[in-house]
Amino acid sequence: MGTGHSARRVWKVALGVVAVALVLLVGALALKPSWIAERLRGQVEAIGTRSLGRPVTLQELEAHWLPRPGATLTNLRVEGEGNEPPFLEAPRATVTVQLWPLIRSLGRDVRVGAMELDDTKLNLVRREDGTWNYESFESTRPESERDTFVEELRIRNGVVNVTDLRAAGGTAAVALRDIDATLKNLGPGMALEGEMKAAFAAPAQNVTMDFKVDPFPIGKPQPGQPWPEVTMHLRGKDLSVRAFRNFLPPKATGFFTGGLVDLDADVKTGHGRYALAGRGSARELKLRGDSASGSFEFNSNIDPANVKAAKVDFTRVALEGPGIDLGGTASAQLAPTRVRFALQGQELDLKHLLSALPPQPEGEDSSTGLPASVRAQLGKVEVGGTLELAKLRHGALVATDVEAQAKLDDGVLLVQRGGARVYGGHVDISGTRVDLTQARPVWLLKAVLAGMDTAQAFQALSGHQPLRGLASGELQLNGAGSDWAEARSRVTGGGHVRLRDGVLTTADLGAEVAPVLGQGLAMLGYRGAAGTVQKAGEGTRLKDLNARFRVQDGWVEFTQPMAFQSDIGAGTLDGRVGLDQRLELEGTFKASEQFVSAITHGAIAVKAPVTLPLTITGTLNAPEVKPGSPMDIAKGLSPAVPGPKSLENPVNQARKGLGDLFRRPRK
Repeated sequence: MGTGHSARRVWKVALGVVAVALVLLVGALALKPSWIAERLRGQVEAIGTRSLGRPVTLQELEAHWLPRPGATLTNLRVEGEGNEPPFLEAPRATVTVQLWPLIRSLGRDVRVGAMELDDTKLNLVRREDGTWNYESFESTRPESERDTFVEELRIRNGVVNVTDLRAAGGTAAVALRDIDATLKNLGPGMALEGEMKAAFAAPAQNVTMDFKVDPFPIGKPQPGQPWPEVTMHLRGKDLSVRAFRNFLPPKATGFFTGGLVDLDADVKTGHGRYALAGRGSARELKLRGDSASGSFEFNSNIDPANVKAAKVDFTRVALEGPGIDLGGTASAQLAPTRVRFALQGQELDLKHLLSALPPQPEGEDSSTGLPASVRAQLGKVEVGGTLELAKLRHGALVATDVEAQAKLDDGVLLVQRGGARVYGGHVDISGTRVDLTQARPVWLLKAVLAGMDTAQAFQALSGHQPLRGLASGELQLNGAGSDWAEARSRVTGGGHVRLRDGVLTTADLGAEVAPVLGQGLAMLGYRGAAGTVQKAGEGTRLKDLNARFRVQDGWVEFTQPMAFQSDIGAGTLDGRVGLDQRLELEGTFKASEQFVSAITHGAIAVKAPVTLPLTITGTLNAPEVKPGSPMDIAKGLSPAVPGPKSLENPVNQARKGLGDLFRRPRK
């Protein structure tokens, strides 16, 4: 009994002494909080400097005891190297310390319970050698001393700036703003967890993230050593495509002009890798034409020991809207940096690629994004893939069964290999390119035609069939924009074309030539020898037509006379054909012996083809054919037609005949 009673008395005395000591210590701290400030400021600067390998400074530290021991920090800075801006700036920070370690160690052990940073600015710098400022951080503390931890870190109204010293003048931009974050358990052997809200390429917070990370090992994990498990959920809502353009290569900003995107992603750990999976959707998405909507899913397995080898696969890609119906897959790889796509669809209207960009709204916020030279590096990413379409449309022009392999190089789309069915024939468009970096896309069309049905083509493009036949040839045109009525006057280029089994349906050359031939024969003394020719009923047959041309100022101009063969003879024409179907052609036509004999019912034996001058004006739908004057016809007939014996000079006789035609009859 005595021993137990004595022990209890000892404990009571001891507790009483501790209580008195605590009262005295609390009183001392209350009377002199600067003691906490001196210890805390020294530890913050020393530990921060040794941990980061960069000077960490505080302008002022004001300690307080109530409501919890701690301090208010003014102008906390983590300095940058040389002339670089500070890596971290916090105009105001509050820190609380854990009471028991402070008391137990008589002030030697200051442990941060919570820290809150207001208006924090993180400055990331891309140096002229391509490295980033955070890559040079190196702790100078021994491994055994790296036991500093923070129970909770809160960041309010934070900003992440990115400066690029490789660009002219060192361009800077804001990547993230309005950051509110809470991190718990920062330190070796601690299970880190946190949550964050921020504005990503938007004027208001539109990104949320929460995560948990198992305790990190001391130092970088060695080969075979497991990396900490990670659980993360990321959500982006109403991400503005217009603002997000500033994260694209500068020459690719015209691809998207509006729309909102939602993202939802999860990261989990399995088999030593981090598995990323999620989905996204877009609405009111505008390329260059009408609005569209889309959706996609994505996934990736990331080896934390080799992040650069990561690849993200996009599946169930879908894009729908007026004139657009596409789906397929895509992938993005870091090393080597490239993007691959395989898209299929029922329809694509080229106006979504070739339309002019809408005017930039005045006052649009374009400060959110990456520096121009960082974005320029993104433009060097190798982008390519395949496209299969049931129908490709450009206004009234329609191609079907389209198959193409293309690549996107710094904003220029190049068709490396491509073909399609066009109005019963085939066209190869390999080498075609579109420069999407221009407000009005500049394009180069290369086409090799084979067996195109011109009747189908003209019917679709103009509603008429002035020309029938199978066309083949090569074409190379340069132009800009998608409005043909506006662009055709500025289109340039050239090529050659062949027409087989053709028919000019809107003009009967035989019916136009026969009366004039009759007048010429009459002038040569063969009055009454020429009859009429029956109209073909379907125009003029063109057995074979060949032409080489150049295109400029809205006209197709022949670089050498166009040659053609018909049932009644052969001809050559020079001049030009308007892209609006106007005709300005002139040349010669050689009527065959058979044709001339036929219109004279065999009364005159023609020794050679009869050469006639020929002029064609009007339009393709309503051509005006003029075979020349009777005098010209007589000159062409004289070498081929045997003159009557009474004629000493066929030309003089033709003049007399021409005079007789115009002499008024006597009353």
